[in-house]
This record gives sequence, C-alpha cells and structure tokens, in this order.
Amino acid sequence: MTTYQFRIQGMHCVDCAHRVETALKGVPGVQTARVHYLRRRAVVEADDAVSVDALARAVAEAGYQAEREASQGA
Repeated sequence: MTTYQFRIQGMHCVDCAHRVETALKGVPGVQTARVHYLRRRAVVEADDAVSVDALARAVAEAGYQAEREASQGA
C-alpha cells in the first residue's frame, strides 16, 4: 500500500472536493481517498500497482489539476 498526497487546483466549493474524491475512489486499486477543500489537498491510499499518472488523470477528467506532493517521511 502506498500513500500519495496531492495539491488540487481548481476547486471552488465543497462539491468540487466531492467530485475529486469520487474520481479518485473510482481508480481501480484505490483503497481510500480524502479530499480537504480548505487545504486544497488530497490523500490517497492505494495498492502499489496504482500509478501517480492514473490518479492525476482521474482528477483531470473530473475537471481539476493534481500536483503530487512529497509524502511525510519521504
């Protein structure tokens, strides 16, 4: 299991955060996805086979941009 952190751009409301979270949860292999609207951040726990590109693509398809952040302790 790998934890990814992203900065999300383009969110303007709580509904935007919900759309991003739903998109991330739809990626095969994602175990959990939490999007924090006020922090403009997403934390995703996924199987090791899930790529950063797949996660960023899901966010882009939902209409937003995801920029990976370094994980704590990395």
